[in-house]
Amino acid sequence: MNELEKIARAQMYVEKLANGVNPLSDEIIDENDVINNVRISRCLFYVSDILKEIVNGKGKYRAQMPVRAPFVLTDEQAERFEFSKTPLTVSEITKRLNALIDPISVKELKLGVITNWLTEIGMLDEIMIDNKKRRRPSNNGLSIGISTEQKVSKTGTPYEAVFYNLNAQHFIIDNIGAIIAVTK
Repeated sequence: MNELEKIARAQMYVEKLANGVNPLSDEIIDENDVINNVRISRCLFYVSDILKEIVNGKGKYRAQMPVRAPFVLTDEQAERFEFSKTPLTVSEITKRLNALIDPISVKELKLGVITNWLTEIGMLDEIMIDNKKRRRPSNNGLSIGISTEQKVSKTGTPYEAVFYNLNAQHFIIDNIGAIIAVTK
């Protein structure tokens, strides 16, 4: 294993720890464990991001990364997806999917791939809001559990966020093969 592969492996371990997952067994770590402390978790995400920049050649240190295969998810990996009773954003779903792969040999799923596919199949509609394209659930999307909720940004600006309930999360994972096929 070369240095870059070691860094990529370390990044994967740190990211799993930051998400409250034992990187060796993929078991969820007890919520009272020190690793799930908010400060520790944020620190681990910070370190993970730095290591990810190194692996992707965007950081201060550049290294030669082996060619990685396009994003693919095996049935076994899909079975380990952590569903949530609390609705999730598509960025959180994408993050959870990327945590299931080996970043050394497989490229991460890019943000937007899922919403592009959902738009193509009519679960999301593109609408114009303040001269910007936004995606909102169609009637079909609403029927599978895609919804919107008013939120306020860090700067105090209100916005409408799109969320995916447990049923919508299952719909995405059940169709991950079709989603991935669109990216190839």
